[in-house]
Amino acid sequence: MATRRRLFSLSVLLAVLMGLTLTACTEFEQRDKRFYYRALWNFALRDDLKELDIDFNGIDFGHSHLYESLLLTGAKDVSAIEDNARKETLGFIASRPALPPNEEAIAPTYMKLAWRAQNTFDEAHALHRSTYDIYVADLSATEKALAIRKVLAYYQDSAYALSAQRLDHQRLDSLPYAKAFRRKFPLFNATIWAYHYLQVAVYDALGHARDLSAKQQAVQPVLAGYHQYLEQPPVQWTFMPLTAEYSPRLAEDYPAVANIFDNLHMLHDTISDILASPQFPTWAEKRQEIYRVLDAYYLAVADATNPMIVREGAGTAPAHPHP
Repeated sequence: MATRRRLFSLSVLLAVLMGLTLTACTEFEQRDKRFYYRALWNFALRDDLKELDIDFNGIDFGHSHLYESLLLTGAKDVSAIEDNARKETLGFIASRPALPPNEEAIAPTYMKLAWRAQNTFDEAHALHRSTYDIYVADLSATEKALAIRKVLAYYQDSAYALSAQRLDHQRLDSLPYAKAFRRKFPLFNATIWAYHYLQVAVYDALGHARDLSAKQQAVQPVLAGYHQYLEQPPVQWTFMPLTAEYSPRLAEDYPAVANIFDNLHMLHDTISDILASPQFPTWAEKRQEIYRVLDAYYLAVADATNPMIVREGAGTAPAHPHP
């Protein structure tokens, strides 16, 4: 009898545990990550412009480390972000990482909180990398244009693709919690914008160069400017760098690509603001708002109803006076 009671109790416990497990699983997000677009020019940047590739690896660390730090501190400890997290990011950049870091290992809490938003970042970053590879590779103008059309089509064939339409960044920067991050953490915000400067400024520098040697030389002033911004963060900037500001030729030749990159960087700012804002005191509330703005304002699947798209004939004033 005692044995039967123990077996019955054990079966009840197992049933409860299974029920809890199933309930927990319903909260998990499907991780349908895609492989990057495969082509002969893959890793041209890493092979031929190693110095620039290394700095991009540092950028990947900075975003993830920031989000993890904001979550774990509740964005309440200024020193933890401005001093500790920022200096750790600068230390990682200074270590000259040869390969991209494992962002899930850097920010496990954020990845669990908003994996779909992170995968949106990852796919747009992969488009960034593919475009750099194409700009560095030994391709004719015709081959380059065809390659960019192919990677853009591959990118847009994804539920995680950001809108290729021009979004009204000023309106996005006027959401009720907008600017929360930059006001509380101006140094780290300026560091993020320095990253974005590097990401967009190198395109025209590479595009105007005739051969690999010229490309290696052309990016040096951009790299020097970027590292100067890391040493002296441009806190005087009032808005993030936009692609047309630093690579107008890219923006003219490939407006959809330029719009995607600008929308990507604006999404980074929006999520930073959500994580820093006291308007969302719980992780669940932060997650809900991240996904609300992602689905309504940023993803391409929302283009038909997105109120943030700048429609034809409508204009917005310049938002970013950069010296």
